[in-house]
Amino acid sequence: MNTKKMAKDIVFAVAAQGLGTGVSVILTLLLPKVLGVAEFGYWQLFIFYLSYVGFFHFGINDGVYLIHGGKIRDALDKKAINSQFLVSIIYQAAISLAVILVALFGPFEAQRQFVIVWIGIILLANNCSFYLGFVFQAVNETALFSFSAALDALSFFAALIILVVFGVDSFEPYIIFYTLAKYLRLVYCLYKARDILSAGVLTGSACLRESIESIRVGIKLMFANIVSSLILGVVRFFVDLNWGIEVFSMVSFSLSIAAFFLTFLTQVSMVLFPNLKQLDRHGCSSAFCMMRDILDLVLPAVYIFYGPITVVLNWWLPQYARSIQLFAVLFPICVFEGKMDIVGTTFFKVLREEKRLLEVNLATLLFSFVCTLFGTYVFKSVEFVLFCVVIALAFRCLLSELLIGRKLNVAQTKSSFVCVILSVGFVITAQLFTPLLTSVIFLFVYSAYLVINKTVLRRVFKLGDVLKS
Repeated sequence: MNTKKMAKDIVFAVAAQGLGTGVSVILTLLLPKVLGVAEFGYWQLFIFYLSYVGFFHFGINDGVYLIHGGKIRDALDKKAINSQFLVSIIYQAAISLAVILVALFGPFEAQRQFVIVWIGIILLANNCSFYLGFVFQAVNETALFSFSAALDALSFFAALIILVVFGVDSFEPYIIFYTLAKYLRLVYCLYKARDILSAGVLTGSACLRESIESIRVGIKLMFANIVSSLILGVVRFFVDLNWGIEVFSMVSFSLSIAAFFLTFLTQVSMVLFPNLKQLDRHGCSSAFCMMRDILDLVLPAVYIFYGPITVVLNWWLPQYARSIQLFAVLFPICVFEGKMDIVGTTFFKVLREEKRLLEVNLATLLFSFVCTLFGTYVFKSVEFVLFCVVIALAFRCLLSELLIGRKLNVAQTKSSFVCVILSVGFVITAQLFTPLLTSVIFLFVYSAYLVINKTVLRRVFKLGDVLKS
């Protein structure tokens, strides 16, 4: 595994994602000011629905990604890749049309109808660009995927500034320009994949056979991803259904803040997959141990930033004070979802254990669903629902780590459980003290944690020296 190239790819991916995250931060801070709670709620509803359109590729993207992961571009069967892309375009165009027709003739209020229509329009561009993006990732050309994400973010950012300067206070224009940015990203991906797209296509039967095989391989991973998104998605759905668009807006805002931290970790896992696919079983075991221990040491540091973030948000968006209170309960998502993404999901894919990943996610979803029902209809408490979901995500992270460790013959360590204890301590401290005092207290706790784990800390610095050389 070329660690120097991998380090460069990670830096480039994180930098590109930094642009996207910067736009998201500005978006999250500006839009609530410009739109108001209800209008911002419809924007969040659009983003919520958008998070599910990627599943309408029915696994073909994931299948191509898993089958060809670790290859180089010249080793690809470009005609087969192009043929599957054509099949994907055809059936997803049909799905896009169906979504638009449902929106136009369904029993929806005008604003929700607009949201669903534009979900149908954006579906095709989003999934086609991700198909090509998955091909880039599979052949370890992650810089192309990262640049397409940066182009998407910057083009929408330009439109966002214009809309805000002119004081546009309705959500519809923001959705339109967001969609146009996705189509620009697709154009870029098409250009960068022109050698694949010009390779010709297979015969009809061979084309379908290749597509069905990719769907067969990828559909378990796709369902695992669907179930994973539903763990939090079911919470947002019931909040929207029972507490209305304004409370939905509050909860979504809290989740958006936590998502900022996770986007960077997602880029790291994107770069790791094609590199880890090149390792033998012993190499995977060593990489798993190193990544697990380092993340247990590094990720809890995010709790130190809780106080400053909360103070700034309360000053900038006082109307979201309730949402910011919920943030204290949701902040551990950054730790457990981050570790799950890098260590759990990535190694399940490397080891081709998509079925096991699906089973773990289904068990977590069932727990999340039951807790949501109890919290919604028995306790009638949003806080109870969110707290239980965080517990479910922590359980999923620990269980995944245990299962992967057994597969690689790696013993479980105490550091993962200590990480859970630190997270529980943070939530309790955040309920008892002011945000800034909470951060100060956790700074001392985390410093002591680093001293106790100085051996792992030395390993982090040693890894940094290796990547620089």
